[in-house]
Amino acid sequence: CVNVKDNEVASPSEDVTEMSTSMISSMVSGVSIELCSPERAALPGECAPFPPAPASPPGPRDPELVLYVPDMEEIRISPVVARKGYLNVLEHKTHGWKKRWVSVRRPYVFIFRDEKDPVERALINLATAQVEYSEDQLAMVRLPNTFSVVSKHRGYLLQTLHEKEVHDWLYAINPLLAGQIRSKSARRNPTNPQKQQEGNDTSQICVASK
Repeated sequence: CVNVKDNEVASPSEDVTEMSTSMISSMVSGVSIELCSPERAALPGECAPFPPAPASPPGPRDPELVLYVPDMEEIRISPVVARKGYLNVLEHKTHGWKKRWVSVRRPYVFIFRDEKDPVERALINLATAQVEYSEDQLAMVRLPNTFSVVSKHRGYLLQTLHEKEVHDWLYAINPLLAGQIRSKSARRNPTNPQKQQEGNDTSQICVASK
């Protein structure tokens, strides 16, 4: 029989030690790969892992995905009603006139169906609208007592029920334009004070002779 020392039996050889170390390392690395891999099959009673999010390719963003921040501005409505009443309204891309109740509270014009309508049916921002009134426009439209209000999105043709109301509505909607129109009409039709005085004297003589 072969005699073997105790220390030689108890201690493994260097080759066995290196083999064991490599096996342990491979087992640990295998376990770590199994635990970290997202493609690992879920165990019974365990939720499946989420798939990894795809990496976004470098480059410009899709314009459809760009978010826009609205530019908000507080506009206070005047509590004073500059003018209110009925007007004939012809809206852009519509057929036929409609009688509507209109209220001017700067800087807006509110249009209702009638005087008792609780909800406005149209709204015109005078800060960005343009008011037009001229003889050329009257000749083109062929309707008396009319003026137009054009906003960014649509246009309105408004007609007063009486001729004397045109200037009052224009003054409520656009005071500057109303003043220009009145000054032009005054220059076109100047009043002769001498003829007016002669007319007054003639009327007084006629009354005295009677």
